Amino acid sequence: MTERSIGEVVELLKEEFPEVTISKVRFLENQGLVVPSRSASGYRRYHERDLRQLRWVLRQQRDHFLPLKVIRERLSSGDLSDDDLDDEGPPVALPRVDPMSPPDRDLQLTGQELTSRTGISVDDLAAMERFGLIAPYMRRGRPVYSGDDLIAARLVARFLAHGIGPRHLRAFKTAADREAGLIAQRLSGVADPVDRADALRELLRLGEDLRSLLLRQVVHDAQG
Repeated sequence: MTERSIGEVVELLKEEFPEVTISKVRFLENQGLVVPSRSASGYRRYHERDLRQLRWVLRQQRDHFLPLKVIRERLSSGDLSDDDLDDEGPPVALPRVDPMSPPDRDLQLTGQELTSRTGISVDDLAAMERFGLIAPYMRRGRPVYSGDDLIAARLVARFLAHGIGPRHLRAFKTAADREAGLIAQRLSGVADPVDRADALRELLRLGEDLRSLLLRQVVHDAQG
C-alpha cells in the first residue's frame, strides 16, 4: 500500500490545484476533512484514498462553492464511495445565494488565488474593493478573501464579458445598502428571535419579488 508524506501529497495536488500548500492540507486535516495515519515517529502518512479525498474536497470548494461544514457532513455520512471521490462531475452554475444564510468565510483565498480562479485582473479586483463589491479581511497581516468574495468575483467576471465593470455595478451595492437599512429599521422593534427571523425571511422574499417585477417592467418598456 502506497504511503506518501504531506509534501509528496501537495506536489501531486498542485497538478490540479496550483495554489494548494502544506498549510492548506493541514488546515483541512484540522477541520476533520482528512485523517492521515501516523508513522512510528509521528509523521503524517497519506494513503491513496486520502489523496482522492483531498482532491474531492478541493473540487467541492472550487467548483461547487460548498462550505467546509457541508463538505464535512457529506464525508461523515458514509455515503461516498471510491467512485464518488473520483467523479469530477459536470461543471455547475453559480449558486443562488440565500440572504438568510450567514456569509461563507470557510474558504480563505489570497488575492492571487482569487484572480487565478476567476480570470479577473488585479485592477478589476482593486475596483471591486473600491466600490464595495467585496470586503476582504486581514489575516496574519494580509488581506484574505472569502467564499462570498469568490462568488462575487465570478459574477463580476461574467458582467465584464458584457462590458459591464465594477464601477457600473456599484449601483447594486448602493441598492443593497438601502434595502438592508429599510429592513433593519423595520426589525428594530422585534425582540423575539423567531419572530425576527420570520419577518426577515418574509421581507427578503417580498423585496426580491418587487425588485424583479419593477426591473421587468422597466427593461421591457425600454426595449419598446
